[in-house]
Amino acid sequence: MFDLHQLKVYEKALALCASAETLRATWGRRHAICDHFRRASESIVLNLAEGARLRSGADRARVLDYAIGSSLECAGCLDIAHIKGCLLIGCSVAEKQRYLEVTRMLVGLRKKWLNDAMHEESNPYEAESSSSCPQYCFHHESLDMYQVALNFMRWFACLPGSSELSNRLCREVDKAGTSVVLNVAEGNGRYSELDHRRFLDIAGASAARAIVYLELYQQQVLQGHTEINEGRELLTRVLVMLSKF
Repeated sequence: MFDLHQLKVYEKALALCASAETLRATWGRRHAICDHFRRASESIVLNLAEGARLRSGADRARVLDYAIGSSLECAGCLDIAHIKGCLLIGCSVAEKQRYLEVTRMLVGLRKKWLNDAMHEESNPYEAESSSSCPQYCFHHESLDMYQVALNFMRWFACLPGSSELSNRLCREVDKAGTSVVLNVAEGNGRYSELDHRRFLDIAGASAARAIVYLELYQQQVLQGHTEINEGRELLTRVLVMLSKF
């Protein structure tokens, strides 16, 4: 057993939960990222609490995998929030830097807990360098499939009705497109190969579902007045990349 309140990362994660709640309150509940952001930010502290009570190093490391994945999911939510115009770029980057710090601390803590050491140690966690985008914080941001998934959300943000999300089919497109982004982000950060594959499979299923709902939205609501080829092509590119990953 470990005293949860001795963990510096726990205090930082609690503060991020409060910040997440403040941010999402301004986004509008119809956006899929609202529920994801709350759940993922709370998942970090809940899994830290679960890990602190366990005795096995392997079990503690397993629940920290969930916390790390949730931190990466939060970073994906912030990217989508900026794309949707819910968050200024400066605020998005600043919040992502805070999640990066927590991610590094979680990675270090996982290493220590796996070896049955109960103290904290921050571990290096750097995004792969990119001459075109040196500002990347996380590994998943350097993946083409992640950037293409974000490009779909950029395209979707310009689609008629995407701001209000008053139509059910439009909300389904938003939900599926958001799922692609977040599952690519979380899957990339998992240590287990099975977990890695599982999240990417979910991303692929979500991309396929997004295509179907996009076509239904065009036929039933847009009635062919808006071209959707670009959005469909972006999702198809994601599916092709996922199949080769």
